[in-house]
Amino acid sequence: MRKRQGMSILLGLTVVLLLSGCTAGAGAGHQGGSAGSSAGPMDEDVAAATALLEEAVERRETILTSETQIVWDETLVPGETYTGTAYYVSNKGDDGNDGLSPETAWATLDRVNKAALEHGDAVFLERGGVWRNTTVETKEGVTYSAYGQGAKPRICASPENGGDPALWSLWWEGENGEKIWLYHRDMPDCGAMVLNEEIVAQKVLGYWSGTEFLHYIGPANWTPEDFDLEEQLSQAPFDVTTELTENLTFFSQADSTLPDTLPIYLTGQGDGRIPMGELYFRCDEGNPGELYGSIEFQAQCPLFDNIADGCVLDNLFIGFAGDGVVTVGEGDGVTIQNCEVGWVGGIIGAYNTGDAITGYGAGIQRLAGALGGGNHGTRYQNNYVHHMYHAGGGIEIFEEQGFESGSVYGVQFVGNLFYQCASGLTFFNWDEEANPERKFVDCLYEDNWVLFTGLEDWMDQSFSPAFTHEGGPNLQEGCAIRNNVFFVARSTIVYIQT
Repeated sequence: MRKRQGMSILLGLTVVLLLSGCTAGAGAGHQGGSAGSSAGPMDEDVAAATALLEEAVERRETILTSETQIVWDETLVPGETYTGTAYYVSNKGDDGNDGLSPETAWATLDRVNKAALEHGDAVFLERGGVWRNTTVETKEGVTYSAYGQGAKPRICASPENGGDPALWSLWWEGENGEKIWLYHRDMPDCGAMVLNEEIVAQKVLGYWSGTEFLHYIGPANWTPEDFDLEEQLSQAPFDVTTELTENLTFFSQADSTLPDTLPIYLTGQGDGRIPMGELYFRCDEGNPGELYGSIEFQAQCPLFDNIADGCVLDNLFIGFAGDGVVTVGEGDGVTIQNCEVGWVGGIIGAYNTGDAITGYGAGIQRLAGALGGGNHGTRYQNNYVHHMYHAGGGIEIFEEQGFESGSVYGVQFVGNLFYQCASGLTFFNWDEEANPERKFVDCLYEDNWVLFTGLEDWMDQSFSPAFTHEGGPNLQEGCAIRNNVFFVARSTIVYIQT
């Protein structure tokens, strides 16, 4: 449970750390130096770090306050113009309207999904609005952007704001003032709880045995060699009162549809039913809804899943989700620009046995969702990406994935700001043998800023570089990684596998 540190606060903390060993007086030199001595290397480091982080704050504010520049024109330029019909969506709208003006706006994303949108059309969501727990079924060549004044429109997986005292009841109180609260309704599995967009309540894991939750013996995403199924199944039943040992921790008892056989895969397989169950939250100071006006849940709902060819996402907030929120998949020519993507990841993806695994995890595998994907001409530009359980963004090639010949063409990350992600940018080709028909072609990472990587406890703690180039031979042609800023990471700043 680490308090979310705003970038301006982290700026101050970084300067304090750099100043350790320096006197505090204005104009003073290093300890032991005279007031009139010239600035030393430490002073220069402090000045450089301060200037860099001040510029990062300015960049973030520029993204967060960016205005919609997309306009109608006879010529379609993705991210700049649309050529078809404009539709409007507002929390004050009505799905019975025609959606053709702000005054006759639709109300829901379900209505947008049902519309017969055509290539070149645009959908504008009203700024300041919030839409929850709905997957946007993108249509080929359609732009999704914002209109009006104020904050970017929010598309969230979190089913509701829990910042209301009427939504919580005291479930248990310990002898030393411990208080565990029960939420008013069953909830899907949550990767984290975000309090006032400043504090992250940390998830405590229980292992589903097929009949009940057990005390979990290890961290998430263990390797198969580390996980002992027999030892795990011998553990005691999960006891909420003893497992929530720290303030601002929670347990998501989402078990309503969990099967009785292992392994269990909760995404990408089965009938798609999402398990539901009680949500227990330890908050010793009192009723969470009185203490925090905003409590958002990183719950399961793919917000933009397999974005269609030629789509544009512009000036949207996309987040408070337990898994991937912006999945391009095999889409070509997708543009994602001027968006805020944050508070993502941490839901349970699988209860593994150590023999059958998905991805890289054994035991409990938790999921994340980076800003990434795409096989041809996808461009990620000028986005603010933050508080991601795993990677902030990147591209990967797997044996079963790829465009036409298997190569990935022209994917670009330009001018983005990644802040407080478990790892920063990734560039992976997992083929074990070099294959000239499966390579990266004309891909670009340029002018991205990746700051404070892997520093928060609720994130995946396996490996946290700011930039990772990993996999097999990783064939490339015409690719470039240039003019990026990588600042402070829990692991190596830049990791290149050779």
